[in-house]
Amino acid sequence: MKPRAAWPVLAKKAKEKCEEAQAEVNKARDRITHLVQSRERMQLLYADYVTRSKAAESRPHSMAETLNFRAFMQQLQALIGRVNLDLNEAKHAFELTRLKLKAAEQKRIQMETLVEQDMKAVRDFHRKREQKEMDAAGITLYNLKH
Repeated sequence: MKPRAAWPVLAKKAKEKCEEAQAEVNKARDRITHLVQSRERMQLLYADYVTRSKAAESRPHSMAETLNFRAFMQQLQALIGRVNLDLNEAKHAFELTRLKLKAAEQKRIQMETLVEQDMKAVRDFHRKREQKEMDAAGITLYNLKH
């Protein structure tokens, strides 16, 4: 009896799926990190423009300058809102890829277990066959002596 050739192949494929899923999880995590950093930069820029706007209000300025400050701050707020939406989508995508990785890991463990069970069955078969051969040789020797 030989080990089945299918189990190691299936185990290898399951391991490859795990590696692919892990790469997707890492990519999704990197996207979240990038979006968080972008949001923080935009919030700092917005806070800086709020400070500049207040400083401009304390000195003589034109109505156009005030409108420009407000328009730019509104654009920053819209961008921050868009980044927040993208961040929520990225978090959702991350959760989906994490679940995909978990399923792939379970499948990999299942395949590895099947490989181990098959190897154990082969070892048990060979051990039993060897024991039968030893018993038969022992009986033959006993019969030859008597």
